[in-house]
Order: sequence, then C-alpha cells, then structure tokens
Amino acid sequence: MDSVERGYDYLEDNTLFYGEIPHRRAVEIADYEFFWDNLNELAPFGSEEGYIAFTELAQWMRNNPRAPMIEYIKWVLECWDINFKDFDDSIIEPENICKIINDLDFDEELMMLDVTIIASGFGQLVLKGRIDENVKNVIHLSLLRQMNSYVLDAFLGAEEEMKYERYLYLQKLLEILEEA
Repeated sequence: MDSVERGYDYLEDNTLFYGEIPHRRAVEIADYEFFWDNLNELAPFGSEEGYIAFTELAQWMRNNPRAPMIEYIKWVLECWDINFKDFDDSIIEPENICKIINDLDFDEELMMLDVTIIASGFGQLVLKGRIDENVKNVIHLSLLRQMNSYVLDAFLGAEEEMKYERYLYLQKLLEILEEA
C-alpha cells in the first residue's frame, strides 16, 4: 500500500489543490499520497462531501480572513443542529453510534458530518499550514468515530480490504493531526 508510505510530495506533480495552492508545511506534514487523492472516497477530500467541505472552507477563509477556525467548526455543527459543547466524547460511545445506525440516520448524521469536519480541519492544514489547537479535539473525535468497527461495517459492509485501507488512512490522519 504505497499510498500510506511517507515521502509523497504533492507539489512535485501538482500546483493547485481544488484551485488552491497548498501550504508548503501541509505538503511536508501530509506527505502521503492518499491524503491528496481527490478520487478516493476513503481519503479525506475524495468524496463529494470532502470536496464541498474543502471548497466551502476556502471560500469562508477568503471572506473571513481574521476569523478563528473554531467559528467555522461551530457553524458546521450548527448546520447539523449540534451545539459545539455537545460534540464530546459521547459521540464515540458504541451505544450512541449504534443508535444513529439503527435510526437510519447514518449517512446524514454521522458520515456526512464526520467527513465535513475531517475535510474542514485538514483543509485548514492545506490552506494555512496548521490546524488550530482549539479545533483538534473535534477532528480527533470524528476520526475516532470513523475508526469504530460499527461505522466501518455500516459504511463499507463486507469489503474487508476497503475497511482495512480506511482504517489505515484514519490512523495516518491521527498522526498528521498531532503534527499539525
């Protein structure tokens, strides 16, 4: 699995990422091919939701150059009728995950939200070369929830190889998050 090996230099073959010039520090920290793969649904920006989250964040940052990233994350959560303070460790508890899956709100309330948060957080890294400390916990929680076996099963079914690949990607994203 070459895409999870360190040493990929996005700027060696590309100039723009979804119309934006990636920050050099992001290219250095996120030096994994999967991270920049805009066609792989398992990668942070490869799904339609990941693409939309990144482009909306880029637009928001242009319109709000001095606003802290926490304001954007709060706005994202409000779009799902979630108060920022309620997005806490309880979201990764298995019974809460199973409730969302069993209530058939999995795609909208869990997958789309987590993908949006993850792509937004790592979008800040791509655009600014860092992720603000006060939003790292939200991104961390979304990554952990995505790593949950119930979520992997609901998302990818019996595709064991894809579940393993997704899990590896999420592990690498946790490492990148720590460095960012």
